[in-house]
Amino acid sequence: MFFRAFAKLARAIAPLPPIEPDAIRDLGRIESFPTMSDTAVRVIGLANDPDATIAGMAQVIRRDGVVAAAVLKAANSALYRGRYPTEDVLDAVVRLGMRGCTSVVTAFCMKGHYRHPTPDGQAACDGLLRHALFTANIAARANAAADLGFKGEEFTAGLLHDIGRVILCVRSPAGFARADPMTFKEDPRVLAREREMVGLDHCEVGVRFARANKLPESVSEAILNHHFPAADGEHRRLTALVALADRLANHVQREHALKGYAADDCPGFRVLQSRLRPPAAEKLRAAIPGAVVQALRATRHMLRLTAG
Repeated sequence: MFFRAFAKLARAIAPLPPIEPDAIRDLGRIESFPTMSDTAVRVIGLANDPDATIAGMAQVIRRDGVVAAAVLKAANSALYRGRYPTEDVLDAVVRLGMRGCTSVVTAFCMKGHYRHPTPDGQAACDGLLRHALFTANIAARANAAADLGFKGEEFTAGLLHDIGRVILCVRSPAGFARADPMTFKEDPRVLAREREMVGLDHCEVGVRFARANKLPESVSEAILNHHFPAADGEHRRLTALVALADRLANHVQREHALKGYAADDCPGFRVLQSRLRPPAAEKLRAAIPGAVVQALRATRHMLRLTAG
C-alpha cells in the first residue's frame, strides 16, 4: 500500500514530459491550423448577418452535397420530421430554422476535427466532442429561455470554445493527457501546464484556429476568454454565456446531476448578472435547470446524427 501510494505521488510530482516537437512546431503559424469547410464558414457568416435569408442559406448548402445530406438527415429525424419526409434542401432549412440549420452544419462539419488514429486519442476526442456539443446546446437553450438576444452565435462559440484542446489532443495525445486529465474539474493549473509544455494554452491555440478560419470576432473572443469572462472585450455577454454553459456542462458531466450547482459561484453567471436587469438575471437563473435537461436531449440527438 505504501509503495503504491509513493509511486502515485512520484508520478504526480514528476516533471511534465514535453509534447513532441513536431506536434507543436507550427502552432505559432496561423496557416498551419486545420481549416473548416467553406460551407460551414459561410453558414456561420449568414447566421451572424441580420439580412440573411433562409433561401440564401439553402443555396449555400445545396452546393455541398455532403452537408446537404446531413441537413436532410436532420430535417427528417424524429426531432424535426413533419408529416412527410423531405428531399428538398430549402424545405429542410425551413424545418430546422436558421439557428437549427447552423447548429447542424457546424456540428457536422466540425466532427472531422475530432478524429485520431489511436484508440486513446480517439477516446479523448470523443469526450471533447460530447463536452463541446453539450456546452453549445446549454448556451443555446439558456439564450432562448432567458431572451438574451443571440441569433446562433452562442451555439457556434459554445461548440468551438475548447477547439484548442482538440488541436493539442490530436497533435499529441500523450502530452495532452498529462496536461489535461479531462476530469471536468475547474482546475486553473491545466492552462499553466499547457503553457509550460507547449508555450500556449488551449485558449490561445483556439483563438488562432478561429482567426485562421476567419470566424466572427465574437466567437474568437469567447474562445479566448471563456475561462476569464470578466476580461475586457466588446463581446463580454457572449463570452460570459459560454463560460456559464461550460461550467454547467463540467458540473453535470462530473457529478452526473445538476444538484450542488451554484450559479452565484460561476464567473460567467456573475458577469451576465452584472450586465442584465435584475428580472432578466433571475429569468436566466430560473432557466438553468430546464436548459440543461433540453441540452442533454439535444446533445444525444446530435451525436446520433453525426455518428459514422
